[in-house]
Amino acid sequence: MILLISNIFFSQNNNIEYLNYVKIEKKIDSLYDINHNEGIKLVKFYIKKSKKDKNNEALFYAYRYASKIFSSPQNFQYTDSALITSKISNNKNLITDAYLNKGVVLMDASLYKLALDNILTANKYSLDLKNPYITNKTKYFIAQNKIYLGLYEDANEELLQCISYFRENVNKSSLGEDNEKYYLYSLMSILDTNTKIGKHSQNKPFLNEAYSYIDNKDLNIYKPYFISCDGVDDYFLKNYKSAIKKLSEAIRLYNDQWPHITDIFYIGLSNWKLGKRDVAVKYFEEIDKEYDKSKKLNPEFRPAYELLIKYNDSIGNRDKQLKYINTLMALDRNYEKNYKYLYTKINKEYDTQKLINEKNKIENSLKNQRTIISSILLITILASLFYWNRYNSLQKKYKEKFEEIIAQKPNIEKSESQAQIELKEGKQKQKTLKINDKIKITTPKNSSELEFYNKIPGLNPILVQNILEQLDKFEEELRFTDNQMSLRLLSEEFNTNIPYLSKIINVYKGKNFNYYINDLRIDYIIELLKNDATYLNYDIKNLASLAGFTNAVNFSDNFQRKFEIKPSYFIKMMKENIKTHS
Repeated sequence: MILLISNIFFSQNNNIEYLNYVKIEKKIDSLYDINHNEGIKLVKFYIKKSKKDKNNEALFYAYRYASKIFSSPQNFQYTDSALITSKISNNKNLITDAYLNKGVVLMDASLYKLALDNILTANKYSLDLKNPYITNKTKYFIAQNKIYLGLYEDANEELLQCISYFRENVNKSSLGEDNEKYYLYSLMSILDTNTKIGKHSQNKPFLNEAYSYIDNKDLNIYKPYFISCDGVDDYFLKNYKSAIKKLSEAIRLYNDQWPHITDIFYIGLSNWKLGKRDVAVKYFEEIDKEYDKSKKLNPEFRPAYELLIKYNDSIGNRDKQLKYINTLMALDRNYEKNYKYLYTKINKEYDTQKLINEKNKIENSLKNQRTIISSILLITILASLFYWNRYNSLQKKYKEKFEEIIAQKPNIEKSESQAQIELKEGKQKQKTLKINDKIKITTPKNSSELEFYNKIPGLNPILVQNILEQLDKFEEELRFTDNQMSLRLLSEEFNTNIPYLSKIINVYKGKNFNYYINDLRIDYIIELLKNDATYLNYDIKNLASLAGFTNAVNFSDNFQRKFEIKPSYFIKMMKENIKTHS
C-alpha cells in the first residue's frame, strides 16, 4: 500500500511544480505517518521551491516541516534555520512561530528546560501580536508541560480553551496553520487529564465528538489514539479486561513510527491487576527496551520499574532487580531536576502573567464604562442601602459562624487519625514513626489497607502509609507551631521529596500544604481561646506568633478563610459570651 502511494505520488512530479504551498503542506501531512521517507523528499522539494521563488514565508514553513520530519541532530539545525529565516523576513508572526517550533522540537527531545523557555517566549509575543492561533498553540504545549509535572487540573483549564478555539476554526485553512490537527490533539489531551483527575463522565461526550469528526472527515489514522484514551480511562475505572482489549486494538490499528509506550504500559498494569504478573512483566520490559534506546521516559511510566523491581525480587533475580533500581534512581534524579525549574518558570512567567493581563483587561473595561454625573447620586443611595443591608447580614452571619465554632468538637487532640478510622477493623494500631526517624518500611496488612494507601498512581502504598503516620505524629507534637516549618523542611524530616509529600497531603488531607498547616494552627488557637480565658487578652500579633504564623496579617487572613469571621470579632464575641454566662 505504501509503495503504491509512493509510485502514484512521484509519478506526478511534473504536476508538483505547479502546486501552491498550502497543497504541498497537505501532501506532506498525508505522507508524514504512512511513508516517512517520501515525506522527507517532499520537504526537501518544498525548501528548494521556496528558495527558488524567494519566498521567505514559505521557506520558514518548509524549514519548520524539516525540523519535525528529520532526526536529531538535523532537526535542531532546521529549527535554527527557521528562526533565522523568520528574523530575515522581519515578520513578527513568523518569529513567534519560530520560537514555538523550537520549543516543541526541544520538548520532543525531552530537553524540557530549553523547550519551556522558547514556548513562553512565543506565548508572550503572540499575546502582544494578538495572534489567537499561535496563542492557543502555545497554550496547548504549556498544557503538555503541566501534564508532565502532574498539574492535571491546570492543564485541563488550558486545554478547554484550546478545544474551544480550534473547534471554532477547524475548517479554516491558511499557510502554516493546522487547526484540525491541534483540535484533535487537544481532544486527546483533555481525555487524558479528565481521566487523571477523575472526571470520567466528561470523557464520553469528547470521545463521541472525536469519533464523529474522524468519521465525517475520513481521518481514520487518528482513531486508534482515541481508542487508546478510552482504554486508559477503563484502566482507571478498574475495567481491566476492557482496557486490555481497547489498548490492544489501538496498537493493532496504529499506522505510524512511534513505539506507543502508553498503550504498552497500561496493558501491563491491567494484567498485573488481574494477577497475570508474568504477562505484565513482558510489557514492562518492552518499556525498558525503549528507554535503553532513547534514554527518555515520561514520569507517568515510573511504576513500571517499581513493579519490575518487585517482580524480580520475588523470583530472586538480583541482577535484573539491581539494573531496574539503578534505572529508577536515574529517572527520579532527572525528573526532580526538571520539576523544580519547570514549575517555577510556568508559575512565574505564565500563570502570573495571565493574572496581570486579566487585571489590566478589567481595569481598562472599567475606564470605558464611566457613568454620567447625574447617576452618581442614585448610585450613592443604592450603595448605602446595599452596605447597610450587607452590614446587618454580616452581623447575623458572624453570629452564626461564632456559634458554629463554639459548638464544634476539637480538631487537635491526640486521637486516632482519619486513616486509622477508615481502616479500623479491630486491629491494634501500628507503631507510629517519630518525626526525626528515617522511614521504617511497614507493609499494609490486608487488601483494604492496601487499597486505602494506593490512591495515588505511581506512589508506593507503603511509602504513603509511613508518610501519613509521620503526619499524625507531626500533628500530635504540635510541630506546626514552628514558624519556620515548610514543605521543604518537612519533606527532609520525613526522608522523602517535595512532590511526593505534596501529593499525599493533597489527596489524604484534602488540601494543599499551606492550607493544611495553617488550618492546624488556626484550630490550635481556637481551642486555646475556648478553654483558657487568659488567651482572650492576647492581641492578634501574640496569638499569631503562638500559632506559628510569621505575622498578624497572615493569621487574620487564614482565620477568615477558614471560618469566614475576623479573629478580633470572634474574641469580642467570646468575651461577651463569658459575661452573659457568668
